[in-house]
Amino acid sequence: MGRDKYITFILAGYGGKGAKTFQIQKRKLKLVLASTLLFLTGLVGFAMLSFSQNAYLRFKIAQIDKEKRELKDMLSKERQAQNELMALLEQRTDHLTEFKERVKELENKLLSIDEFLRKKGIRKIPKGVGGGSGLLEPDIDYLEFLNTSAEDIFASLRKVPLGFPVFGRITSKYGYRLDPFSKRYEFHKGIDLKAPKGTPVRVTADGKVIFAGWRYGYGKTVIVKHSYGYKTVYAHMSRIKVKKGRWVKAGDVVGYVGSTGKSTGSHLHYEVRKRGKTQNPYTYLYMKAR
Repeated sequence: MGRDKYITFILAGYGGKGAKTFQIQKRKLKLVLASTLLFLTGLVGFAMLSFSQNAYLRFKIAQIDKEKRELKDMLSKERQAQNELMALLEQRTDHLTEFKERVKELENKLLSIDEFLRKKGIRKIPKGVGGGSGLLEPDIDYLEFLNTSAEDIFASLRKVPLGFPVFGRITSKYGYRLDPFSKRYEFHKGIDLKAPKGTPVRVTADGKVIFAGWRYGYGKTVIVKHSYGYKTVYAHMSRIKVKKGRWVKAGDVVGYVGSTGKSTGSHLHYEVRKRGKTQNPYTYLYMKAR
């Protein structure tokens, strides 16, 4: 029974040497084997853990590298965006400078128109606006004022008889002339514009028709009353298109060129009157300050 507690190992001899034997208690052998197995198990576990950790570290490193590349791309795009923003800001600065120059140019034009209208006896832009103060920054309220002023000026211009009622050569000017019928020098109250019969005659300003019919010497005539004391006369027409009392706007057709009344040929006799006094229509044909 004592031998059963041991395990005998025989080592064969070599080189003429005899075999050797030794015994180990089974309990110790089991302990050694268990310890060895435990060591091997721990070693394998450690190896697997190390492999797992290494794999995780490699994954994290790869992830960090990827994030670094993405961050580098983001930084590159950010720099590109900053460069584009700087270019845009420079462009906007140039546009703003041009914008201010254009607004200043508009202001100067409005003031020039104001001076022209003032010489014509028409209301002007209120004092203290523009003119020497300079425009430092584009202001929405100020731009709105300029826009409103432009609209007011345009509305005022529409009430003043400006431009040609019909395009044609001036065959007889305003002032004294040799009358083709009486053969005496008489005062010609308007101008004569030669044009083919039937050419539309357009009113030169907004106003109200106060006469539309036959007038001695003038033939078929239309007289329109405008603002600021103005009246315009359109005579020798072949046909009248409007009736007395009608409101007309600048550019509306009031009749057609003809040769009615005291006339030697197809033309339009055109007069401009202000507060009852005849004016030289030529000064109203072109818009230029005097």
